[in-house]
Amino acid sequence: MKNILLFGGTTETGKFISKQFKNHFSNTKLFSFSRKKNQGIFLNLKSINFPEQLKNKEQTLIISLAPIWLIVPFLEKYLEQVNENNILGLIITSSTSTITKKYAWNEFDKKLSKKLSFWENRLFELKKLHNLDLTLLRPTLIYGDIGKKQDNNLSFLLEFMRKSLILPIPKDTGLRQPIHYSQLGESILFLAKRYKSHKFIKKKLNIINIGGDDEITYYEMINRIKNSLPTSDPVKRCFIIKIPNRFFFLISLPFLIFKPKFFAALERISINMNGFKKASQISKKIKRSFPVNLNIENISDVK
Repeated sequence: MKNILLFGGTTETGKFISKQFKNHFSNTKLFSFSRKKNQGIFLNLKSINFPEQLKNKEQTLIISLAPIWLIVPFLEKYLEQVNENNILGLIITSSTSTITKKYAWNEFDKKLSKKLSFWENRLFELKKLHNLDLTLLRPTLIYGDIGKKQDNNLSFLLEFMRKSLILPIPKDTGLRQPIHYSQLGESILFLAKRYKSHKFIKKKLNIINIGGDDEITYYEMINRIKNSLPTSDPVKRCFIIKIPNRFFFLISLPFLIFKPKFFAALERISINMNGFKKASQISKKIKRSFPVNLNIENISDVK
């Protein structure tokens, strides 16, 4: 394998892969593409103009962290113009929302699930058309470094806790399996190395629903976030109050009328979203507890 094409290179997972790349590969070039100018190789996935780095004729692995609804139509155009025999395989990320939001009652979640499912099916058709090896990764609840702005999934919750003295939650909360961007990156790097060693040779389809190593309740997740922050952080002043589930949803009913999307998010607090493949089972790294803190860990540790 001579080249790896990385789409979504400026995501936190993409940055992690780029930093760790030399520790995993020799004699392989990494080309990192991004829609952000001056960060990696600029590429608009909606464009039909391909940068020179995409026109190589050597053995190549494609990794995508870009939205699946953007990367699939791009690949449909790209694979028509290259020799498919040079493509070792595809590692594409989607989301567990394909399955967890399939039976949601609100339109936003239903549309998201349908959208993801539609483009996943288009990807499967593309795999068959070009006889490619495909690994589809569906991560759940990706989070960044706690307390930093790059974390989109937990930042809203943290901001609320910093501004409020209390955080009411249902007494019985569902299970979660949050995955740190570095755990996802380690898993992708491990899978990529298997392509380099030609262990993927059957042109098969692998679908992996992946989460972190801990399966914890929503309450425990919030509590661990709070305990992981410095004593000076305003989050420390916020008290987490458990109230009976029926009463919690009763007082939340106004959101059903005025902010149905937000009400759906509150409703999911009591729903289990776990049972996915654990990151350490894929990456073969040591198990890491939530929340992962790269500042105090040696990410090169292996089982």
